[in-house]
Amino acid sequence: MTPPTVDVEITSETTARATLANAKVPPMNLEANDNKTLSTVVHEFLHNMAQAQDADIEVVYRTAKDTRFLTVGPDGRAEERAPSMPLPTVSPTSPEPVVAEATALPAGPVVVATEQIAYGVDPQPAAPSPVGQRSAEPGTGPIEGLLDELPQLSAPHANPAASDPARLGVRGRLNAMLGLKFAPKSDSLEIRLREAQTTITRPLPEDAVLTFANLKGGVGKTPMSVSMAETLAEYRGPATITCMDLGEVGGSFVDRVAVPPAAGKDVVSLLASIDPAAADIRPSTLARYLTRQPSGSDIIVGRAGTEKPLTYDDAAALGAILGRHRDVLVADTGNSSHAGSWRWAITAAHAIIVPVPLRRDAAAAAQRTLAAIAAIRPDVLARTVVVITAGPGDVPMVETEVVNALPALRVPVCRMPFEPLFASGERIALSQLQRQTQDALTVLAATVVDLMADAVG
Repeated sequence: MTPPTVDVEITSETTARATLANAKVPPMNLEANDNKTLSTVVHEFLHNMAQAQDADIEVVYRTAKDTRFLTVGPDGRAEERAPSMPLPTVSPTSPEPVVAEATALPAGPVVVATEQIAYGVDPQPAAPSPVGQRSAEPGTGPIEGLLDELPQLSAPHANPAASDPARLGVRGRLNAMLGLKFAPKSDSLEIRLREAQTTITRPLPEDAVLTFANLKGGVGKTPMSVSMAETLAEYRGPATITCMDLGEVGGSFVDRVAVPPAAGKDVVSLLASIDPAAADIRPSTLARYLTRQPSGSDIIVGRAGTEKPLTYDDAAALGAILGRHRDVLVADTGNSSHAGSWRWAITAAHAIIVPVPLRRDAAAAAQRTLAAIAAIRPDVLARTVVVITAGPGDVPMVETEVVNALPALRVPVCRMPFEPLFASGERIALSQLQRQTQDALTVLAATVVDLMADAVG
């Protein structure tokens, strides 16, 4: 297949427009940044295209002063050429004012960038392999010891996070439209998300518990715990995560899950159905009391109606049962540090997330929550993350005060974007959240998985 001709128009000192001639692809805008000049950005773009095609590509390089015709090869060298006939047809676009003229490319073999561009480090030549070399002494006896050459015959380690073709951004659009295989940039959001997805699948300690806590209601514990359980299940697989309702009676857990439970599917019914002396419960029996959510996590609600809250022993028994069948238990807690279920959720936690809206009352409650955690499990503060959530009525100065008050406790602080579905009180389905919310949840999930994986005891 003949590679498309690329028309590059310099539109200002810092911007350019690249159009693939005779291809139904929208023009791509290129822009200089603090680290790269415009010529560097243009050259890197053309070099990547030539490498993907593994062939020279023809370039029409337009400035306000003149038009040059170049050939850029897979090795990154740019050489001036005679124009092909007829000239490539480029779809007309509305003209943009030229702020300043960009420097034209000189004739002859050139490198577009003024500074040296490092696209990768050539591997150092390996030492000659002993495989295939004849020993000086005849081998008359049996082979003894390890065969050191075998690792050299193995296939190299594959890193899908860095080598799979890009699916997002300009490179993702090029791959989808032209069938190319550009890898994402090493510092791109796509690479960060891929690495986070790999981290989420790390092995975890047995009976791993992730607790959401804040002693104030209405701060987003329930929607975040449900969403986090679904995010973990998205990458660890179905039936690996259970989100537990450990709040006091009258909480909103049942109203926020995407698939609400049927009558009798709750902690009280589960504990009443098993023999306390039994060593375990069959998976089929356990499944009758859990409710599967769209992304593969399960939920179980606490006491319903006017019954008394769950006790410490109730929560401990539930954790023991579920811990034999699930990788992670996500605990959605209530608002009282004196409740037995709250104290168990802190005692058993391998990591804790404290959601904090930018409101003074929520920030004060978060500080009380951290003090209560320190009184029960001071060691778990090292695995506690404060998540600042955006929402209507936020006061930015509160964020500064919260962040400044936390270094003494050595608690990291993260941010979540505003999510309308959280604020509206609707049921939570992971697929209906904003893309930026899903990305933030993925990175947050990787953060707490790392913390839980490093937990001791």
